[in-house]
Amino acid sequence: MVNLRDNFEKNRIIPKPRGKLPVILSAAIACILFCIGIFNWDCKQFFRYTVLNCLLFSLCGILKGICLFVEELFNHSSSRYHGNLIKMLNACFNWCHFLCIAMVIFSNLLETVDVFKAIVTCTCFLLYTALGLWNPTSAEVSEICEMKKMNVAHGLAWSFYVGYLGLVLPRLQESIEAYHKHKATVLKHRDTWKLHILIPLSCSVPDKLEETDNNIRFYENLPDTMIDRAGIRKRVFKHSIYSIYDEAMRPHYCVVEYATPLLTLYKMSQEASAGFSAEERLQQATLFFRTLQVILDDSLECRNHYRLILLDDCHPGNGEDLETDPHFLSKEILKHLKQQEQEEYCIGETSDAQQEAVKTQMSRQPTLMISNDYPQSLKST
Repeated sequence: MVNLRDNFEKNRIIPKPRGKLPVILSAAIACILFCIGIFNWDCKQFFRYTVLNCLLFSLCGILKGICLFVEELFNHSSSRYHGNLIKMLNACFNWCHFLCIAMVIFSNLLETVDVFKAIVTCTCFLLYTALGLWNPTSAEVSEICEMKKMNVAHGLAWSFYVGYLGLVLPRLQESIEAYHKHKATVLKHRDTWKLHILIPLSCSVPDKLEETDNNIRFYENLPDTMIDRAGIRKRVFKHSIYSIYDEAMRPHYCVVEYATPLLTLYKMSQEASAGFSAEERLQQATLFFRTLQVILDDSLECRNHYRLILLDDCHPGNGEDLETDPHFLSKEILKHLKQQEQEEYCIGETSDAQQEAVKTQMSRQPTLMISNDYPQSLKST
């Protein structure tokens, strides 16, 4: 059973992938304007202006491509394209513009006066481009980076998965099983046999959990996981068990750690040379959470072996709660542990006597039960 409140909080904080709404709206508005033009002006004249504007847009795109091509040819030909002219042309031009111009020329709908209009329009476009008035907006840049997986968060999330989580999560159950044979009273609930990964949106990651909350105390490490990796023989990966104390000071045990790539985002925001503001850090942190969740959800080997715990310590209200409540972190972890033990599975733990009774019922031979009653009519009397 999924906790609805947690889902609401995540949907409020974590941005969804951008959709196709701008494209749909553009097409809808274009259709409306086209219909208005058809019904209010002369059809031949309206189509001539439509063809003229298609020509102008394509000419502007080609002129911009020429400017880009000169830059690439003189400064980046060897380093970026290794002298390959075709790659440079494909990087600078959209060939659909040339196709559009060819169609306009063969349509034979243009007049001599349209040449002057084309020159004026192209001049204004180049001035706008030079002044930076035609640059893509922040939303467009963000959309391109998210679609092409070019954000810092995408690289960090994939690195975290490929270099760490994808290696240790499939082996986590085996490590906990080996530990449980010697200390069965520590990790009692199998539903919590997961790696609990803390993801604070502030990217503030302490070296010790006790530094953040004194209701959290280190207990001990699980048996080491040794993997041959990148030329390193028997590289050691460790997981730590922490005791989380509730308000009655009763200990609850779980394997928990911070997402270490968040340290990179935090350090980048502290270095002036990185040019990474606190606002950009928050955006990348939320994107890191969303990307990591998608990667792990799609991984069959990692499924059911992890739990992402989002810590909203940046937004108003939640950030104030974090500052005023010294046990904010332990309460968040305990909330997730409780959800795993009680809410996610409707069937609770059964006693040995109940399990034996179920086995007895399942082992009995099936009994054929025959009724002596005759079939009754479906018609109402």
